[in-house]
Amino acid sequence: MINLQDFIGNTKFIKQMKVDELLFVEFKCPMEDEITPLWCHNNFFAFVMTGETMIETPQNKYYLKPGDCAFAKKGSFIVHSDIHEDFCELLVFVPDEFIRTVMQKHKIPLSLPPADEKSESIIPLQRNEVLTTYFQSLFLYFTLSDPPTGSLLKLRFEELVVNIATGGNYFPLKYYFGNLCASLKPSIREIMEANFTQELSLQDFARLCARSLSSFKSEFNQLFHTSPGKWLRERRLEHSRYLLETRDDPVDEIAYASGFKNKSHFIRVFKDRYGRTPGQVRIRHREKIM
Repeated sequence: MINLQDFIGNTKFIKQMKVDELLFVEFKCPMEDEITPLWCHNNFFAFVMTGETMIETPQNKYYLKPGDCAFAKKGSFIVHSDIHEDFCELLVFVPDEFIRTVMQKHKIPLSLPPADEKSESIIPLQRNEVLTTYFQSLFLYFTLSDPPTGSLLKLRFEELVVNIATGGNYFPLKYYFGNLCASLKPSIREIMEANFTQELSLQDFARLCARSLSSFKSEFNQLFHTSPGKWLRERRLEHSRYLLETRDDPVDEIAYASGFKNKSHFIRVFKDRYGRTPGQVRIRHREKIM
């Protein structure tokens, strides 16, 4: 699975401007190589300039046309994207800490979500003239012979966060900003529960949790009383058993959906854990409920 921000940062033919962890990108397609599935360790905004795209995550599908804008939370997974000809979008990558700093600097009141509020990994933003004008003005930077200074770019990044945080029609994203500011560090438990089926390394999980690898492993052990690797295997096995008992999908699809990329490995560890193969567990469960 490819980290979108890392991929862009290591690609010379994509126009980009960077200040610290902040990254501003002109992303054009078609490209020579297929790069999905994707994920990213930072949040990012995507504004479509030309063309159309369909983005599919494990939860939903999103259709974006010229003038549409969406926000992808850090850790978002894109399992498939269908990009039409002459596609161009602007991507703005912003880490959690930058959002917190801007909110505190401008003393913006926090908008905390209701207890039952649920938000998916991709948040479409309502069209309006402010956002459209903002991204169009950013796009002009790529036409200049002299790029803007780092200080100016930071101010433009701040402007985007302030526009969202003080605007009237961005409540799902304002709630997300509020949650970020209410906690100093992301919750390891929440991030692991949300992403345990994804094909990520321990280093990737540590980045999502905003910790060094050593701190992540130490805090993880204190929280779960086991290592991240053992927890991931057990959690994936639990999830696979639930899917086997509630769905009719083939065993290889169940394995993949649970985070196992090798069917034979999945069957072996599943039998070691439960004493039966996945197929035998499914049959036994159906006999019980008949």
